[in-house]
Amino acid sequence: MKIFLQRAGILILSAFLFYNYSYSQDLNNDSNEQITPKEELILNQSENSSEENLFHLYTYIDSTVVEQRQVYLKDEIDQTNSESLTEFLQSIGIQTLSYGAYGLESKPSIRGFTDETVRVVIDGICVNNAQYGTFDFSTINISDIEKIEIVKGGFTEQVSDEGAVGGAIYIITKKQILGHTFSTETNIKTFFNKNTPIDTFTQKFNYKGQIAENTFLKTDLKGTIAQNEFPYKNYKNTTSIRKNSSVKDGNSNINLSHFFGNGNNWNLKNSTYIGYKKIPESENSTTFGIQQDYDNNFSFNITFPSIDDCLKIDSNSAWLSNTRFYEETSTSKHYVNSFIFSSSVDFFKYSFYKQSAGFTLNFTHLNSTDDEIHSIFSGSFKETSKFFLNDIFSISIPLSIQFNGENFAFTPKIGFRSNFKYFDFILNGYRMIQFPNLDDLYWGDSSYACGNPNLKYEQGWGAEFNINGHDIFIPFSLCFFTNYYKDKIQWSSNSSGKWTPQNIASAFYFGIDLSFTKTLFNILTIKGNFEYLYNRLLDKSNKLTYGKQIMWTPNFVGSIIITLN
Repeated sequence: MKIFLQRAGILILSAFLFYNYSYSQDLNNDSNEQITPKEELILNQSENSSEENLFHLYTYIDSTVVEQRQVYLKDEIDQTNSESLTEFLQSIGIQTLSYGAYGLESKPSIRGFTDETVRVVIDGICVNNAQYGTFDFSTINISDIEKIEIVKGGFTEQVSDEGAVGGAIYIITKKQILGHTFSTETNIKTFFNKNTPIDTFTQKFNYKGQIAENTFLKTDLKGTIAQNEFPYKNYKNTTSIRKNSSVKDGNSNINLSHFFGNGNNWNLKNSTYIGYKKIPESENSTTFGIQQDYDNNFSFNITFPSIDDCLKIDSNSAWLSNTRFYEETSTSKHYVNSFIFSSSVDFFKYSFYKQSAGFTLNFTHLNSTDDEIHSIFSGSFKETSKFFLNDIFSISIPLSIQFNGENFAFTPKIGFRSNFKYFDFILNGYRMIQFPNLDDLYWGDSSYACGNPNLKYEQGWGAEFNINGHDIFIPFSLCFFTNYYKDKIQWSSNSSGKWTPQNIASAFYFGIDLSFTKTLFNILTIKGNFEYLYNRLLDKSNKLTYGKQIMWTPNFVGSIIITLN
């Protein structure tokens, strides 16, 4: 690792967003002293009492970071009264594509990109399904979330999010408190439908507490029954009841955290999701398929936040198990097991130069009725350097090498930032790389469809220009972005008449993203986020779609949240 850091340090100057947890017993610092970009977890032993006081987890975001992040803490998440992670993302202006009612597939779309191009990272582990690229948001309990961070666009600086084209969603579930707390919550939702008076019933249980001096346990359990039956007008304009659509599911989480030494800590976590879902074939169908999901994610993390006041080391290992049974006229079974190991080192000794470097290794084994049995080895090596020219200008150059099976790709990025009294200006450019998922490669050969093991990776280039206003009447962030994306994988008919994925689609994107926050009279807070997206398909071989807008990507997406404290 030492050799890797030395070589990476020679490559270039640049930037990284790093977090540093510090453990301290000295709380006598001047409150007006400038705080460096850190997350501090302070455990103070009172001199006059044996009682321990655990301070809040504070997050300080480096004002010179080129990467644009939206940060939402637990209190802000709770204030939206969202019942699920999908509802929360919609409330903050992120478009979601939902294929059915509660419990059925929903996925975020950022700047017109979705599926595996939007990375979901939970506690340092990328959890996108290797078979079809998405993450099922119904598998996570929103009450277990401590913090959500969203990066839009392909300019990312961390190791865990490498491969993000549309953006990345980071979810932090770690939480430690003193004492012992048990809570329960019951939610009932109805549309006053006479056929199903109660649409959704949800029961939650939660326990969190301190089980030793520096050891904390957090557990939660959630179960839901949703009928999802409703009247609709069919193609004959007659009213019918959409039946055979119901979901019974539940998920559990257990998180054990321990702090030792000078702020060092380890976390052991296991998350389980079980879902039994009846899914109608179509709006006017009385038959249904049964889908059963059994997911289990086990992970271990260890962090050394400040070695000799210049290094942070973070290591993660995880086993992600996704099992799905689907039964209609026949039964299909899919077993996906991924084993992930990642490690990163942040070097922050000098004020004029900082660097991070790390790698992620992923071994996935697939046993599927449709895809048969396959194993694939993938990962990335990444270094990000940051050089501060002075108090105003900084440069960031993340570089990475990605591999997936026999495919390799080099992904360079560069960003410039200038910080002035009231405004910051950011300009960055980046290459975008996305490898095909296992369904695209290995979908079973049949009379009408088959996978394509000879697929190339999707690729493109993107650029952004950001203006951030601060210490003004209405603080805001305004971003102009553009992307050109080619070799997009699209299922279409080949020369043999079969449907197969091919690298034939390409598109151009241009958009404007605006967000602002304003607090009035110290009690009323208004947050807004609006996005305009212009996109056009550029595949000249398809006259029906050439020059047309990409389906399911609206021109405008926005939200306003008003909070009265």
